[in-house]
Amino acid sequence: MKEETEPFRAPPMTSLTLDWFRSLKNLPSLPEQIDNVLMATGTSSSMDYSIVEMIQYDPAMAVAVLRVANTPMYGYPGQISSLQQAAGLLGPGAIKNIILRTPIIERFSNNSSQVFPIDHLQLWLHSGVTAAISGGLGRFIGGMESDVSFTSGLIHNIGIIALTVYFPERYAKVLDVMDKNQTDLIEAERQTLGFSHPEVAGEMMEAWGFPSQLSQAILQYTEPAKSKMNWEIAAVVALAKSLACEWGFPSGLKGLKTPERESLQALLGLSAKELKSWEPQLRKYAEFSLDTMKIA
Repeated sequence: MKEETEPFRAPPMTSLTLDWFRSLKNLPSLPEQIDNVLMATGTSSSMDYSIVEMIQYDPAMAVAVLRVANTPMYGYPGQISSLQQAAGLLGPGAIKNIILRTPIIERFSNNSSQVFPIDHLQLWLHSGVTAAISGGLGRFIGGMESDVSFTSGLIHNIGIIALTVYFPERYAKVLDVMDKNQTDLIEAERQTLGFSHPEVAGEMMEAWGFPSQLSQAILQYTEPAKSKMNWEIAAVVALAKSLACEWGFPSGLKGLKTPERESLQALLGLSAKELKSWEPQLRKYAEFSLDTMKIA
């Protein structure tokens, strides 16, 4: 199903501010993901909860479902922090309708030769694996909602998705500045754009009415030790991200610096022995996410 729409037109460089991202209603997904879901939904009933499994590793579809679940219409505005909670609240029929309205990334290319500054397939795989590991860590560590840590891991890159899809040329300049100046990605973003991708995510999540528990974790995942709120989830996401990269599923953004694993383990009160003992099961969670996504 393809929407007949005009190509996206970016605002002038001088007019781009964080406020612009508050106007976004959704994020696009990969065509492979859309095709997989459309084929499956065509043969499933409106009460088939397997549709949730299809989208649980897709960050764009996840935030679309969370945005609707956090509206006053469903009675819990600003209180739904995980995709699993949202699915239980909305039901598969409503989720299917949301998915059918999800645009594809290619719609936002101004011409057929335009190249996005990052590999979105690689970013999707990294996000899905990070989500799986985050959820597993949440269960093993205890004292936190594992479904919230899962969702936080899944959507931690939504700021990058928005920037690279809607403003590919500007984000290419960010990457150029990072390479030339040998600086961190966050610093290159602030030098070039005036803000960072976690801040973009924060603006969108606030506009969409997401709980602060979720938005604070995403805002602070690059520096969880400095967070005053929900630092545990932020640290879990950072640790899961580190493991995903180590196990062969990097985001493709080489200049993004996150805390060293040892400092994250210390922050979370984990020993190297503990983490090592969890590794086989965490790897199984990661493998399951890859099998479910079917886009590798």
